[in-house]
Amino acid sequence: MLLGIPRGHFYYDYYLFADRLFRDSGIEILYGCENSEDTLKRGRELAVDEACVPMKLVAGQLDYLEDKCDRILLPRVMKDYMGRWLCPKLLGLPELMSCKTSEAKYLITEPLKFNDKKDLSKRLWKVCSEAGMKRAVFTEAFEDAYGIIADIAGGRRYGHTEAGWEFAPQPPRPGEIILPNNKKIFLAGHCYTVYDRFINMDIVRKLDEFGIAVLTEKDVLRSDAERCVRDAGLVKPPYWEAFVRLYGAALHMRDKVDGIIYISSFSCGLDSFIIEMIKTHITDVPMMVLKLDEHRGRAGFETRLEAFSDLLQRSAS
Repeated sequence: MLLGIPRGHFYYDYYLFADRLFRDSGIEILYGCENSEDTLKRGRELAVDEACVPMKLVAGQLDYLEDKCDRILLPRVMKDYMGRWLCPKLLGLPELMSCKTSEAKYLITEPLKFNDKKDLSKRLWKVCSEAGMKRAVFTEAFEDAYGIIADIAGGRRYGHTEAGWEFAPQPPRPGEIILPNNKKIFLAGHCYTVYDRFINMDIVRKLDEFGIAVLTEKDVLRSDAERCVRDAGLVKPPYWEAFVRLYGAALHMRDKVDGIIYISSFSCGLDSFIIEMIKTHITDVPMMVLKLDEHRGRAGFETRLEAFSDLLQRSAS
């Protein structure tokens, strides 16, 4: 079976898990294409108007995969390893997308809670067996894959993804002189905005041209982010998984960077309070918020980056 997995949303956070789960299964995996104007155009026609840009790109990814594979995997991830909830739009992803084709084309999982290993194994086995995976193969692969998630959550390894090659600045062209980076910023935002060069208009390359190195929450051990959130003195434990990752990572990075850039999709509800919490509790580091939408105004985007770069350079003098 040729199983399609869209390159968006869960791809960046759970690639390592999915790669190990299916590696020796006999199931061939086809990941979605790199996002482009064509992907966005397809997604814009298929998704509801109120959907954020990442959701429209997933819709475009599904349209791309529809005629290229036997089935398309749509996981319904409800909670992370620590039992915190994910974005509501991600929870309803199968319903928002299955209107495009017959539901028979999709492998839609039951609600997946990574904090319940036994239940997670049971629910994943249903879709893996339907895809043709043998039980013995699944059992071994699941143990290894779950161990990766546990190590990341426990701070025993970093959550770097296969998508790192997309994220890194492009190598210099012949004869091009690249000045060494003399500033560092923390690039915050959801993984599907930070690590997708199309949606963020290749921001890492642009910052590299300005002599600015980039760190992300993938450079922060989850245990360090958790500790920073615990020490922040919040009224109650955080409800959302993204809050701990981004707010905690920002607190951890505050003394290690010269500035913070937060990339946010227009109409993102989670970002609305994550950004305010970072602004409230980190007042000694310059911060800029870049809102992304489907109109992709590159000129204004680059002008703001250049202005922020000038600010960082002047602050050192």
